[in-house]
Amino acid sequence: MQYRTLDELGEVRKRCGVAYYHQLYTLLSSALSDGVIAAGSALPSESELMERFEVSRNTVRRALGQLEQEKRIVRRRGSGSYARLIPNTKVDIDSIAEVLHDFDAGPSRSASRLVRVQTTKTPEFIRRKDSDFGDQSLLVQRCRTFKDEPFMFSTSYVPAHIGARLTRRLLSQQVVSVALDSLGIGPATAEQTTTAILADALTARHLGVELSSALLCIHRLIRNNSGGAIEHQSHAFRSDRSPLRSKVDIERSVSGLRWSDPQPLPLPAGL
Repeated sequence: MQYRTLDELGEVRKRCGVAYYHQLYTLLSSALSDGVIAAGSALPSESELMERFEVSRNTVRRALGQLEQEKRIVRRRGSGSYARLIPNTKVDIDSIAEVLHDFDAGPSRSASRLVRVQTTKTPEFIRRKDSDFGDQSLLVQRCRTFKDEPFMFSTSYVPAHIGARLTRRLLSQQVVSVALDSLGIGPATAEQTTTAILADALTARHLGVELSSALLCIHRLIRNNSGGAIEHQSHAFRSDRSPLRSKVDIERSVSGLRWSDPQPLPLPAGL
């Protein structure tokens, strides 16, 4: 272990709206990623974590269980938990970032698997953004991986009159935006919002995280050249594999120093 005391790991905040186990998981995950807990070294014992963070044994075991599921640690009965030695071939977040700009990366770089295609009622939050979207939509969900590591789960809604032209066979070969473009329904602009969400059961299963894990989510309402909405996308990302990076300059003004508007480095675009 490279940390001197457990205080270096951070704090589990009470009554903040985030489950204790997930807070503890995040602290330990960051310590592993940053090398605060070195590869091959022991993590604090369950009892030490319980006492330091004032949480139950079940909370500690859930946090450690998620790290074990992600193959970040090894748990040995009677010995404790240890940070795994990550092989050099492990996919890092910079490698994943290289494919994020592509609408539909080739199979040698990443893979995209169709999960569900069905007609459904248009969610109310989309209708509030654009009342002309329609009552019915085609729902398309897919999971994207890089070297067999899942990093993104996408949900698209397409207005029913447009979705009727999309076949399951076409969608198994192309993401929605590319499929629409091939039909002459080209995307032109998008209104984008970035939020944090909690993983539902389906998303958690496909991304390999626990239920209610925090995920970065990018929402886009895509329009054609005429301004009509043709697709609503929601891309949920594993935060440990898809960081949102920006370049921010410091500007001087009459009122003092201020941050400039961020310039994405890179921002997932058109996934």
